[in-house]
Amino acid sequence: MITDRKAKAKPERGVEELLEYLGEDLTKPGVLNTPKRFVKAMEELTRGLREPPPEVVFFPLEYDVELGPVVIENIGAVSLCEHHLLPILLRISVAYVPGDGVPGLSKVIRLVKWAAARPIMQERFTEWLADLLMEKLRAKGVQVKVCGVHMCSFIRGVKDEHHNMITEARRGEIDVKLSCKRPLGCR
Repeated sequence: MITDRKAKAKPERGVEELLEYLGEDLTKPGVLNTPKRFVKAMEELTRGLREPPPEVVFFPLEYDVELGPVVIENIGAVSLCEHHLLPILLRISVAYVPGDGVPGLSKVIRLVKWAAARPIMQERFTEWLADLLMEKLRAKGVQVKVCGVHMCSFIRGVKDEHHNMITEARRGEIDVKLSCKRPLGCR
């Protein structure tokens, strides 16, 4: 989070100006602190732009065997559409073939959530996430499936609440059938 009060004043004023432009009464009790809350929410939703990626802890292989794919399905995350700054509700499934050591499960999930915490275009994000996981997990192969419900087409524009965008990327030697549930149980 950005803690400099002076630095936050400018975006908060921008939100006030936007609300005024839209016709909102800034003196309403429920709106008085909306600019502060909005800026704080945007900071949280875009923390991946400012925070370093989480460290990945590796555990040594205790057996002299070639490990098969490890699959983690349905990691919940929220991104923002880079075109409209509206939320994208995501379910992300990943598979990887460990290289030298096995990364901790929670660290993989944290890395995926960190990566999603920014404005994205889902197609490009999926490719970037595969590259990031390949590097950070020191994997022999990575596969990523991203299922997203884009609020920019859910609540505006085409207004289709039934859509589900699915993108996939693969790196290295891996071929797993990944599934992912529709994000956050939306119907």
